[in-house]
Amino acid sequence: MRIIYVDVDTLRADHTTPYGYHRPTTPNLQKLADKSVVFDRYYCSDSPCMPSRTALTSGQFGITNGVVGHFGPAAQFRLDAGHAPEPDRPLLGQWLGWGGHYTAAVSVFAERHRAYFFHGNFRESIRATARFGDEEAPDVNRAATDWLRRHADEENWYLHLTYWDPHTNYTQPAEWTERMAASGPVQAWPDEETIAAHAEIYGPRSALDLHYSLTGPGTSPVPHNMPDAIRGRADFEHLINGYDGAVAYWDHYLGQLMATLEELGIAQDTAVIVSADHGESFGEQGSYAEHGLANEPTHRLPLVFHWPGVTDTLSAEARRNDALLYNIDLAPTLCDLLGMDIPAGWQGRSFAAAVRGEQIESREYLVLGHGAHTYQRAVRTRDHLYIRTYHPGCFRAEWEQLFHVTEDPYLTRDLLDAEPELAARMRAHLAEWWNEYAGRPGCLPDPMQTTLQTGPTYYNDPVDYARHLRDTGRGHLADDLETRLAALNVPVSWHAPDRPRTAELLQRWTRLLQTRDQSPVAQPARATQPAAGPERATRSAQPEQAAHAGPAHPTRNG
Repeated sequence: MRIIYVDVDTLRADHTTPYGYHRPTTPNLQKLADKSVVFDRYYCSDSPCMPSRTALTSGQFGITNGVVGHFGPAAQFRLDAGHAPEPDRPLLGQWLGWGGHYTAAVSVFAERHRAYFFHGNFRESIRATARFGDEEAPDVNRAATDWLRRHADEENWYLHLTYWDPHTNYTQPAEWTERMAASGPVQAWPDEETIAAHAEIYGPRSALDLHYSLTGPGTSPVPHNMPDAIRGRADFEHLINGYDGAVAYWDHYLGQLMATLEELGIAQDTAVIVSADHGESFGEQGSYAEHGLANEPTHRLPLVFHWPGVTDTLSAEARRNDALLYNIDLAPTLCDLLGMDIPAGWQGRSFAAAVRGEQIESREYLVLGHGAHTYQRAVRTRDHLYIRTYHPGCFRAEWEQLFHVTEDPYLTRDLLDAEPELAARMRAHLAEWWNEYAGRPGCLPDPMQTTLQTGPTYYNDPVDYARHLRDTGRGHLADDLETRLAALNVPVSWHAPDRPRTAELLQRWTRLLQTRDQSPVAQPARATQPAAGPERATRSAQPEQAAHAGPAHPTRNG
């Protein structure tokens, strides 16, 4: 079987057409969905980028594989000693390779997050450009199309494609943002009153600190696609227009990818699976254009699953499934569909029966974890979401919260005090899960707890951020942040004299690539450009090599 896994960074499910979005952001994804099974309750077990993709390809929760965040002990993939892969817990790509599939990727994820173990999934890893997460969809398609032309006549392969366009900053040509703005109104929530209240919720990527990042405060590097801050509905609408434009831009190139499969004569026998690493908050809990909390908009993922000869024969009813699923379930599902054994060390469950249109038993609850911007775990049942904060980072994150997501999708009413029995059940679910994976004899330590004791924890230093709050006339918010942090009694993780020099490294890397651009020796070979559509004509002229080398536009942080 030929299989393409389309991995779209920061693709929020409810901003796509198959999930009922009122704007025409993803017509090509909808065409695929018309012959696929669409999964409505599919969640990443761990977020953001590195924990999610590690869970996906390891078939294990972050509490087991070791990766729950982006820094320090939270980002160390657990490997047993020895020289050979581990047969009980191989990476997905390794297992597919042993089963006879040639595995390849067009992805810069491993370099972007220093997740070099990710390369172990693939016999062939291709970087579409010299960037590290800033390449656009046409860059990825250029490399993917070249690969497909070379391997179209082969029967069994697995190709992983990583697209970054919906991740901040939104760098698509302005035409795409304008097109979305003209396509229909932005959602009514948050209203002006809510946005005004969000001025009291602090944190990087909050309403007033939308562009506070690794290098400190800033203004929008892409003013045609993102505002400087969210001070009212006009700013919010501008932000959503930019995000939707980025999603539509990616979808256009998904359409080109599908057209290439048709051209090569392999569309009818190539499985195409589209999903994401995580979603994005747009005002929920005061967070904007960020994936820094263990909440619904961050953890819910799209999953459009096309398996030729199977999903395209199903009824419309059978092509929709609402079982509670994790992304760690994908690896065993692929093995099941391919007739392969499922490794004993994987923790996911196959949902192959649902791909065939059958009903499957749903889990009672899921446990979701985040360990980069904050340290949180959450419990998701069919209707409710319970969030437990272990460390708030630089955010105004409450220690416990409880929401009825079905009735309150924007997470505006905390039911913790009003529903004590429900809150107790959710705490019990979290304890049950933790005891299963970290509390039994023989279990490895919980990497989230380890990191809380040793640090480092964040992208942003709370000491610097508290100073920024005072400098901008928000001393009462700085006091609140410092009070929350002092209550934890783990100062090493936030005073952090040894905290990662991520911002400095990012700046050095950018300068290095800019220097490389000017070298006549170091220029990469030029690939054939895809046919230029009108959407490309709006971008200001740049040297062709800019698509292959250093950042020619603002970088995507996080």
